[in-house]
Amino acid sequence: MVNETQNFPMPALLATGPERMLERVKANGLLVTLSGYKIYILGASPSGLTPQAWLAVKKFWTKYFSAAGAELVSYSAECDFGR
Repeated sequence: MVNETQNFPMPALLATGPERMLERVKANGLLVTLSGYKIYILGASPSGLTPQAWLAVKKFWTKYFSAAGAELVSYSAECDFGR
């Protein structure tokens, strides 16, 4: 779940923290309205991330989906899930 675009170079922004990252998203018009959506993130790889960076990414997406009007139901590195 590490996104990297010209307007939002997530790896370089991690040190600024989730709140400032979300501010940048909003300032660049990158927040997508997702009202009524339920979000399930499974298999979000922690590969190459420190534990602190993993938490920063998770907190960012939690804040992002909340600001977008969606409900983040699950955010996990686990890939197995039951139906």
